[in-house]
Amino acid sequence: MSELQTFEKKPLGGINIRELAKILKEEGQKAADELLAKQLKTVKPMGIQLPSDHVVLLLGGSNGILRAVAIQLLFGEKIPVYAVHYDRETMQIGHYHVQAFKREAAKIGVDTQWWNADATDPQVIQEVVNTLKQKYKVVHLINGIAAGATKRYEQYGPTKVKDIDVAFHPVLQYPDFSKLENIRQLGLVDVAVATEKDIERTNLFMGTSTTLWVDPLAEAGLLKSGVSVVAFADYDFEKDDPVYGMGPLAGAKILQRESMDRAAQKYGVKAVRICYPAMDTTALGAIPGGLLMFAMTTVILNEKKAFKNLKQLAFETMEMFKPDFSSRELRLDKEFQAILPEFHKRADALTPADVPGVFEPLTHLDLP
Repeated sequence: MSELQTFEKKPLGGINIRELAKILKEEGQKAADELLAKQLKTVKPMGIQLPSDHVVLLLGGSNGILRAVAIQLLFGEKIPVYAVHYDRETMQIGHYHVQAFKREAAKIGVDTQWWNADATDPQVIQEVVNTLKQKYKVVHLINGIAAGATKRYEQYGPTKVKDIDVAFHPVLQYPDFSKLENIRQLGLVDVAVATEKDIERTNLFMGTSTTLWVDPLAEAGLLKSGVSVVAFADYDFEKDDPVYGMGPLAGAKILQRESMDRAAQKYGVKAVRICYPAMDTTALGAIPGGLLMFAMTTVILNEKKAFKNLKQLAFETMEMFKPDFSSRELRLDKEFQAILPEFHKRADALTPADVPGVFEPLTHLDLP
């Protein structure tokens, strides 16, 4: 890797933050509306039928994989969705996605409510639980909070990892692989050491947040033993991953898995780890090495005709709502896990001369 230049991994691929608020104010709602309209044309139901007194509660949902899950639930399965997301309205597209959801759901008569608030705030939790109790008897919970420190534990020290510099969509804020020129360079990015505050915050949002909700929901009688699904969006990281496997992200995922065990044992819920592959999301774009992993694994999976975009993954997520689903894991990453040895072989051999051409197949895919 000695011949590689180090580049700065900037938020949202280096979008001008000063211009961001202006762009969102002028174009955010239109872009969100148009994207949802396009996606609704291809939504197909899996046929999940929940009783009318059931509701799905999402922690997240305004962007990324849980946004895709929200689309499938609301518009594919016609299931009520309540959600708590956390977006700065002047800086993040999630706020506009939510407005689009609410408008389209109202047209088809599917109940949905969204709170733009801190999902770990006890007052927010109580408010949402009280609102749910007024209308529903059974809650299913999916936790997709992505708010962690993309750093390493102190004992491992700082490092550099191989990554690609990719431009983000200026309005929708996802890594944009639609044009080759958006893949700007291959290089190295710095990975810093997490502070105690970084670790504490990551553990709170991504590690113990499920328990913060499970207990109040159970106390309100909204979790039904053997019926309620309590799930979280997991990533089955490699233990030797220099970023994910050696920092607070790994620690938080382990805490979440433990919270699933606790919920199942204490309340009898159907606890599920939804194991997703690397995906083309804003959150993944912030992880050092994440965009290279997504891009190269997608090239390999596409060669094998095994790549699944967010829409397909969201559709398959519905499996856990089937009455006969009894597993503690929903493995949507089997093909991804199987090709990781090939990913490492190709990523190690990758040179600046190979980029962006090697990623040309991504320009033909329906991303994100």
